[in-house]
Amino acid sequence: MKRLLLPCLFFGAAHADVDELRGGVRLVARYEASLLVPSRDQSFLEPSGVSVDPFGNVFVADTGNHRVVQFDALGRYVFEFGGYGWNPGELSRPADVAAGEGFRLFVVDTGNERIQEFDISDSSPEGVVFPFGEGTGFDGEELVRPERMRVDPEGRIYVTDALCHCVWIFAPTGELVLRLGGLGESESRFHDPAGVAVDARGRVYVADSGNARIQVFDSIGNWLESWGGAEDDRFVEPTGIDVGRDGMVYVADPGARCVHVLTRDGVPLLRFGTDGDGPGSFRRPVDVAAGPDGALYVVDEARNVVERYRIDRIADRE
Repeated sequence: MKRLLLPCLFFGAAHADVDELRGGVRLVARYEASLLVPSRDQSFLEPSGVSVDPFGNVFVADTGNHRVVQFDALGRYVFEFGGYGWNPGELSRPADVAAGEGFRLFVVDTGNERIQEFDISDSSPEGVVFPFGEGTGFDGEELVRPERMRVDPEGRIYVTDALCHCVWIFAPTGELVLRLGGLGESESRFHDPAGVAVDARGRVYVADSGNARIQVFDSIGNWLESWGGAEDDRFVEPTGIDVGRDGMVYVADPGARCVHVLTRDGVPLLRFGTDGDGPGSFRRPVDVAAGPDGALYVVDEARNVVERYRIDRIADRE
């Protein structure tokens, strides 16, 4: 596959890799901006999760500061909430956020081993520990170590669990619907599952981080396919994953210090990012989120930044 290095149109001198597409069109990642809190002493500390709601509002799990920070669709700071503690509304090293319909925001409160729900229609939202149904697990298992989560348009909740190496799927009211996975290397099994995403067709994508692959399931939990793995070195440590409105799949890979862009069928389209500290470079990109306007947000945990990119299509003139 022919590769070309082009300068991106963004602040600072940085570059992005470009990969060839069918039909004489290429993709290029273009940096637009970094999300900033109002003052330097309030900057991000080990951020690890990001989510975008249907209106384009962006929510960041600022793990080291035990808080969630909201920005509007233009990247302007709106408010923050949380703070260290164990009472409802307080957080301990939140690892991820998931925006749902109707101003519902879920926070993976990892240090407290729970998930909290917030009504973000208020600038001072109060948290409620989400009431998962009794007898959540199978064979005595329970949701113990939540890592990441997503909410689909119907309100179903998907949570990866590092302890049982599985993905829990819950109804909007908290009743268990299904559990995927369990520890292993074979198809439909996981080793340290991290990110999870759902596309418009209801297909579930899981970043099977320890097995260096993405696994795909249908809407009722049947295994469909895997991308990557021991015999395919396209991923090193996939952790964050999201699906855009156009069906493209975005994967944050901190092991390779890059972000992958693929078709919904797993065909690689673009891999961007270089080892470094400036825009267009990554140290540990751990999560991604696609906005309704086509923006792509990347969380770099090691650089303590959240950056906004555009994936542009350009004509191949050769």
